[in-house]
Amino acid sequence: MNRQRYTICLKDGHQQSFLLDVGRRKRLTMVFDESGLVVRAPYGCTNRDINDFILSNSDWIIHQERKRQSYIGLPKTYEQGERIRLLGEVYEISFVYSGRYFPPYLSDKKLNVAVTELSDKAYRMLQIDRFISNLASAAIKECFEQACRLVGKAPRKLTIKTMSSRWGSCTSKGNIAINSKVVQFPRECILYVCIHELCHLEHMDHSNDFWAMVEKSCPDWKRLRKIMNN
Repeated sequence: MNRQRYTICLKDGHQQSFLLDVGRRKRLTMVFDESGLVVRAPYGCTNRDINDFILSNSDWIIHQERKRQSYIGLPKTYEQGERIRLLGEVYEISFVYSGRYFPPYLSDKKLNVAVTELSDKAYRMLQIDRFISNLASAAIKECFEQACRLVGKAPRKLTIKTMSSRWGSCTSKGNIAINSKVVQFPRECILYVCIHELCHLEHMDHSNDFWAMVEKSCPDWKRLRKIMNN
């Protein structure tokens, strides 16, 4: 599998970045995931075929990009009042001027962060990112333990990290990684991601047997997957 990022000019003049994923498949497809536009092409597909395919879907791409821009997720600007989503709930970033430090905390739909007049943006970003990272780690570990009980399997190693193009991964050696960015979704979605990757310990593909195994432990997986894709 070969994955590289490119940019193309759409018919409205917009410069669109996309991740080209070349692999064993029958036809060209495209999808938006948390990394942006992903174009999936079969081996042997020409650059012209890929460009024509993207341009023919310009209207759909532009519409999806507008939806993405309006989506409330993890912090983008780190500014006072920015709305963010954590564990499926929307909060506002609230910088609280205080002479005494306190760890960031969630209360009354706000993420409260202690700052002083001397606190620069780098400091504010660090406080917010550290809080979200700790929240993600705790939520993922809790959901993963539950998923292991439901599926009846456990990996050789679990890693929680930031990933650019997928919510999780499972290697043939039995190592599983979960994208820390899943913290923006409800816990039931995080549990689904953990179950999905654990099922790859049995089936290293997306065959009917794989999805049957997922459904056994997570009957509502289609609804949860749709929440994450939207």
